[in-house]
Amino acid sequence: MGLESFAINPSINVSPYCYSIFRIEPYSSCGHRCIYCFGRWYRSGSEGSDGADFNVIRIFKKLLKFLRRRMLKTIPFRLSTLIDPFQPVEEKHQLSRHVMSLCLKYETPLIINTKSTLLLRDDLLRVLGDLASRGLIIVQISLSTINDRIARVLEPNAPPPIKRLDAAERLSRENVPVIIRLQPLIPGITDFEVEDIIEQAHNAGVRQIIVESLRDEIENMRIYEELAYEKSAYTDLNKLWISYSPSVEVPSKIIRPGVNWRVKIYEEIRNLCRKHGLEFSTCKEGFYNYHTAENCCGLHYLENGKYLLRPTLHEAWMYHERYGRLPRFDELSTSLTDAYLFGDGLKQYPRPLKKKMMSHEKILRDVLDERREMIKVLLPLFPEFGR
Repeated sequence: MGLESFAINPSINVSPYCYSIFRIEPYSSCGHRCIYCFGRWYRSGSEGSDGADFNVIRIFKKLLKFLRRRMLKTIPFRLSTLIDPFQPVEEKHQLSRHVMSLCLKYETPLIINTKSTLLLRDDLLRVLGDLASRGLIIVQISLSTINDRIARVLEPNAPPPIKRLDAAERLSRENVPVIIRLQPLIPGITDFEVEDIIEQAHNAGVRQIIVESLRDEIENMRIYEELAYEKSAYTDLNKLWISYSPSVEVPSKIIRPGVNWRVKIYEEIRNLCRKHGLEFSTCKEGFYNYHTAENCCGLHYLENGKYLLRPTLHEAWMYHERYGRLPRFDELSTSLTDAYLFGDGLKQYPRPLKKKMMSHEKILRDVLDERREMIKVLLPLFPEFGR
């Protein structure tokens, strides 16, 4: 493992959208065994290993010391992207707890994404409370269903959904900003439960709902069809589903629901969120005109001035809203405040991270400057394709 592992690999699926491209992966395998997990395509841990990576702590601490010496702010780190950082093996190794403690010591903003209830352990609650008091933490809790029967099939080793909602309520009482991720949002399942989920999220003190629709291999659709309350979404896959890959040059066997289906359900969810006083956003889908949250990840719940953003298509969208045209990258960059990290600002960071950040930025630059035809795929509701 090297410093480059702390940045997500650049891709057309991630680079134009995501602020949180920094990550810490303390484990390389996950015991939850969720049927839909996209991380299974990328993880390297063997089935017989708990996947603990003890070098993570040493290298992460080295990176944070570098940032402090240079007095550099950072994009928030995500714990983590491919596994649940608080799966049962965390009780044995406590690597995620060490990451949290380092973020507290070095004043580093952190996003936690989990299905676990382990965060309610007293020592972890204390660290979370300290991070929250300094505006350094967001906890995102994932749900696809609140039906225990369905959850036992889809997420066989994860805590029951009601326990996750209980955890959200407890964390909210401790003033920890909590977001529910409807990820994946599964046709015929999540959409049939969404009103109940949002009401329960509101009662638990959740602040924001993030949605990201299911993406999976075609052959797995039969699993969701068997579990679905209503099965019409799966009777003719050519009707509802489209390729996940935004690139026509690289066709994908991975599919997701088409734009029309997503627009319909996202509008419903946004309206339910408004009814219950929750903010709403989508993840890596580009439906910015449906967002009511200031930031898709919920970074606005962190303390201002303690983190940096990177330019994304969201900024390009806002530029269009203000000036009536889609900017080129250089036009966009001149409109950004000092809260953004881009261009020459990247040169101050360690070379392995700088290289990855520059690659992410190059993909966004290419979309805005050279491949503007991609806008109609990356921003499905953009009113002026290719302009």
